Amino acid sequence: MIKTTKYIGVITLITLIAGLTAFLLLPADATIPLHWDINGNIDKRADSRDILFIIPIFQIFVVALFAVAMAIEPRQENIRKSMPAIQVMISSTFILLAFVQLIIIAKSFNIDIFGIKTLFSVIGILFVIIGNYLTKMRSSFFFGIRTPWTLSSDHVWKKTHRIAGRLFMLAGAIIFLTSFFVTIKTMSYIILWTVIPAVTISVVCSWIIWHREKANENQQPS
Repeated sequence: MIKTTKYIGVITLITLIAGLTAFLLLPADATIPLHWDINGNIDKRADSRDILFIIPIFQIFVVALFAVAMAIEPRQENIRKSMPAIQVMISSTFILLAFVQLIIIAKSFNIDIFGIKTLFSVIGILFVIIGNYLTKMRSSFFFGIRTPWTLSSDHVWKKTHRIAGRLFMLAGAIIFLTSFFVTIKTMSYIILWTVIPAVTISVVCSWIIWHREKANENQQPS
């Protein structure tokens, strides 16, 4: 836990320093892109003071939430065994947030180093990473696919996460590959219609696997 908290703490600190540096260098009346429409055009801007620290503050909140979750998690042994996977998934998510911060800062200086399509491709990579490490997660109340059925049975947990891992990796691969060839508008729909089914199917499968397990138990002679 300490090692993981250190990693995401360092990423958060870098994101915060980058935001503070941009805040000091930008003119007082500088505006920053706040929102892009479905075609990738800026449709809303805001004062730099309102935007540059949103992601660092969110990261700090998540770090605190992570520390609390780790402290009160009932299945501490499972968390210890899952820590390498948790570390990779959380660190990767924080790196993505830092990347978003970099895009915001670059655009506030009218520098187009990375476009929205690049962000989509990175999101795809993140889903592939998460999918790969979901299969390595042990049963937990705060991490993974937590449904009443996965939490009630280690067998259901393992099978559900094996399915979810493959679905997340497939969704990530689709997002990554299509980000280079389709429009930003189409990418928005692709992300929506790959991620939602991956999550929904995983939840439904957890119930099906649990139901089959209970049916098999009832068929066994007492």
